[in-house]
Amino acid sequence: MAIAAENPNLPGVTEGVRVGALLRESGQLTENQLEFSLQKQRVTGERIGELLLRLGIVSEFDLARLLAEQRQIPFADVDDHPAPDAEVLAMFNQELCLARGFLPLRRVGDALQVLLGNADTEAVSQVVTQRSGLRPSFLQAEFGKVTRAVRQFFYFANYPVERLVDQEIKRLDRDTDQVYGPDALLDHLLHLAAKHRATDIHIQPEGRSLHVSFRVDGVLTPVMALPPTLSRLLSSVKMRAEMDISDQRRPQDGSFAGVIMDTPYDVRVSTVVTEYGENMVLRLLPGGVHVQGLRELGFLQPDVETLRMLFSQPSGIILLTGPTGSGKSTTLHAGLRVHGLSGRNVLTVEDPIEYKLPVICQTEVNRKAGYTFDSAVTHFLRHDPDIMLIGEIRDSETARVAVTAAETGHLVLSTLHVNSVFGVVPRLGALGIQAQMIGDSLIGVVSQRLMRRNCPVCSESVAPTEFDLEHLQTTAVTELRRGIGCAHCNQTGYYGRLPVYETLLVGREMEDLIATGAPRSIMESSALQHDYVAMHQMARARVLRGETTVAELLRVLGVAMQ
Repeated sequence: MAIAAENPNLPGVTEGVRVGALLRESGQLTENQLEFSLQKQRVTGERIGELLLRLGIVSEFDLARLLAEQRQIPFADVDDHPAPDAEVLAMFNQELCLARGFLPLRRVGDALQVLLGNADTEAVSQVVTQRSGLRPSFLQAEFGKVTRAVRQFFYFANYPVERLVDQEIKRLDRDTDQVYGPDALLDHLLHLAAKHRATDIHIQPEGRSLHVSFRVDGVLTPVMALPPTLSRLLSSVKMRAEMDISDQRRPQDGSFAGVIMDTPYDVRVSTVVTEYGENMVLRLLPGGVHVQGLRELGFLQPDVETLRMLFSQPSGIILLTGPTGSGKSTTLHAGLRVHGLSGRNVLTVEDPIEYKLPVICQTEVNRKAGYTFDSAVTHFLRHDPDIMLIGEIRDSETARVAVTAAETGHLVLSTLHVNSVFGVVPRLGALGIQAQMIGDSLIGVVSQRLMRRNCPVCSESVAPTEFDLEHLQTTAVTELRRGIGCAHCNQTGYYGRLPVYETLLVGREMEDLIATGAPRSIMESSALQHDYVAMHQMARARVLRGETTVAELLRVLGVAMQ
């Protein structure tokens, strides 16, 4: 089918670039996927590029790299660049940058460095030259990241949120008659959390204050102390989350929807009762976030190919293991991208739904209505599924239906709370699954953690200490890297996270060992003969490559036990 007849150019690409053809030539778009997209386009009226992105057939990462190659400009990650210079940002405005799909960064000689998203290079060139008098130096980045960065940098340039929070705290503290409500403070606090890339806000009552902390890159960081007169902030959150404000003696859960810098958020609220009052945690779940692929998440290329092969199997069960917050669900959703999110009947049951995926059918646990993980799978089997994603296996009923589904020809993806790939078999055994059934159904296990990444802006070379060499188990290295702290990373030296993991593929030999109840030592010896790499070994390799530090290795994994 001739793509040109259906406007193959992706949105904003008006340079005659036949991106659809390039995607097909690179193997990222099949003829069937294109045909399906064109049929859907006739119904929705969307441009074909927007549709390919929305359906998950093409990722923003792959598209941006393809455009960078076609335009012969460098590809850049927005997260690797510090905030734009204030004087450069002042030459433009948010509406213009959003409409044209670009973010101006800084002056470099006689050029203005510009990040391109969903943009027409000729139109942006004209705007940049007219506004700055400089020639543009383009970098291609992912569409969504550029849009979010434009909103963030212009918003905080116009609304200095730290000052607004401080002003609101002082106003409320002086308001002894409680004339003003704390809603404005809550909104400013949510924006401050977003600025810091926080996933959670913790509000902890103490004897003489309320202690506020943000969890950023998995680490809880103190942010401010509020006077005890602002304890009414907790009641405001509970009202917004439709919780019982009169009940302060029992733990409660609730949620509310919010908008932060034009991005919809689902805020999950939970309280527990302490001796000083209610301890509250707000989890921030942004909507409209594109599911990243395995490579974008930081998996190494050889392992990406291994996991692609694993997630492409027609049946069996794949388990992601690790503690809470280790990225298990994110990796599972990335694994679904291997299938292009179309052409297969994919059903999920999650608690909660964190990523909205196109095409597939996603459901959420509702225990009050009796809709649990195990009951969902029972219903799924009547819908002729190819793939089932079960948010978590936490009881014997869910384990049984998951293994049964895998044995009857379905691909089942789920998570399990154990500390290593070799803890899966005894854990499933403890849930009542026979060793023979585990061996027959289990096809792969990935155990993972998340380590903070050295800040790309301020990291520098350092000489390793004796402490470093001891934990890296080598004396050959002469140089490591460490972030020294800057505005980009909020003086922490780290920005973002990367996975460290170990993978166990269950082939014929391992299947027999599992089925016969072989001890862990025998399974480990067998795995080592088939390219198994322990998690500590991978973490040390990450440190040696300058991606993270020994301190971070020890924080996440502890000391390697011999």
